[in-house]
Amino acid sequence: MSKQTATQNANGHNRSVFVILLAGILCAGIASLFYEVLWVRQLGLSLGSTAVANSIMLSAFLGGLAIGSAIMGRRADHLKHPARVLCIIEIAAGIVGVLSIPALGAAGHAYVFLANAWGAVGTWGMILRAVFSLIVMLIPAILFGLTFPLTTAIGGKLVAGQTAAGLVSAISSFGSAAGALICGLWLEPALGISASAAVGAGFNLLSAVFALLIAFLIGRMIFVEH
Repeated sequence: MSKQTATQNANGHNRSVFVILLAGILCAGIASLFYEVLWVRQLGLSLGSTAVANSIMLSAFLGGLAIGSAIMGRRADHLKHPARVLCIIEIAAGIVGVLSIPALGAAGHAYVFLANAWGAVGTWGMILRAVFSLIVMLIPAILFGLTFPLTTAIGGKLVAGQTAAGLVSAISSFGSAAGALICGLWLEPALGISASAAVGAGFNLLSAVFALLIAFLIGRMIFVEH
């Protein structure tokens, strides 16, 4: 086999694995917006205000994404097995995502207890509720934030760096939009909050399976510099 043929075959394998990576990113994006919709629903029940629920959820979600991206952005290119790390993160995100729903309910009970003990009403009561809710949602949001620089780093080894970054961002955004639409308009009204969270976790686990497959394939591949 000539060097040119070997290079073409390696490029073909790289692109195939990159498609699998995009499928995993799509599933992760769907899952992340499932949880976002469900958090608003759960918060609305405990806070009694959709506007406040949206504000708290967005603060936790965007703040967690920023923290996660900052943490992984400095490490992603130096990881020896990034796909394995991605698999672990997706499994953790699914577990924490499911647990976040009852945790928000528990946070509401904790708020009531402390509010009665401290006499926290009005503005202070709202702040207390926001703090409890932020703590619960921040953990899964940080896990979501870890995935973007990690998947971009993996993609950059498979295709050209600019292509990887652009497609990772596009597919993640598309998955997020699809997740919000599916969960908000159909799944949550049909199944309820807890069952919908379990479906979201299923997408996380499917993304973890794709990441595990990528880890296996990368171990058998010869990379071509892009």
